[in-house]
Parts: sequence; structure tokens; C-alpha cells
Amino acid sequence: MQQYISLKRDYNFGEIQRIGINQIIWKGKLKSSPIGDEYLVKVSYKKGEDPKIFVLDPPKLPLPKGEDRLEHVYDHDKQRLCLYYPKAKEWNETKSIASTILPWTIDWLYHYEIWLITGSWKGGGIHPGSNKKE
Repeated sequence: MQQYISLKRDYNFGEIQRIGINQIIWKGKLKSSPIGDEYLVKVSYKKGEDPKIFVLDPPKLPLPKGEDRLEHVYDHDKQRLCLYYPKAKEWNETKSIASTILPWTIDWLYHYEIWLITGSWKGGGIHPGSNKKE
């Protein structure tokens, strides 16, 4: 599987696990920037489906004052990140997770940290479940 090979090559500091011939899970620590915090992230990918990206640690991401939910996530409790808008076809299985999904995860973490400080999401995008573009 090409996704496995590119993750192993480009993100070899993480753990990668193959589940059968069609599924992989990558876990590793990512930082939003050289001075940003470190996060344990999991990417679960099954051929024919969109990758699912979760922040595992910290187990509960802090929120800005006055906020009660994370921005740009599919699942607040599981901390499943929303990195792109599937209907816009920004990602498909011909694109490398290592060159798209993981850099987009780092970008999400960067904007998350800015959101923590400012209380304003500057990462753009469309909220899951809506068609409103920011």
C-alpha cells in the first residue's frame, strides 16, 4: 500500500500499523510550530474511505475562555479533526496522507493554538454539517 510506504518514509518517528491489506493506523507526536505544544495524533485510514484524524493527547484539548466546543472537528468528544471539506474533493486516495493529511493536521494545530489565545478561529474552512465558508 502506497500510503503505508510514504508514511513510513516521511513520518518514520511515529508508529505505523497495518491492519490487513487495506487499513493502516499511524500514531505520532506533532507540533504546530517549533515553539508550539506537542500533540499525540492518530490517523486511521481504510482504503476507499476518508482518513480519520484524532488528537489523543492531551485527552481533552483546552478551550478558549467562553467556548464550550472545539472548532473544526467532526466529533468534539473524540477530538476527530476536520481538515478539509470532502464535498470539495480536496483529498482522495490518490493523494499521499504524508504530503496532505499530516501537514494539514499540523496546520490545524497551529490555528488551534492561535484560537486558544485569541478566541477567534483564523484557520478558515467550512464547519462540518454546514455549507458556510469562513
